[in-house]
Amino acid sequence: MAMKILVAECSSCGDCIKVCPTNSIFDKGGIVKIKADTCNECEDSDDGPKCQATCASGDACIVYM
Repeated sequence: MAMKILVAECSSCGDCIKVCPTNSIFDKGGIVKIKADTCNECEDSDDGPKCQATCASGDACIVYM
């Protein structure tokens, strides 16, 4: 599976880009996106997805697909 960013909830701050261990999160013209083919939901982390934990909007912005 992969995480997905809800554009309407995203402030495009980029904090999630910095913490992604698989470099799956990127900025495309001011809109932050997640590459579904490389995102592994931080499966090796006991704390869950790092992007979601870092995001100020949390699970309102970054959700499971």
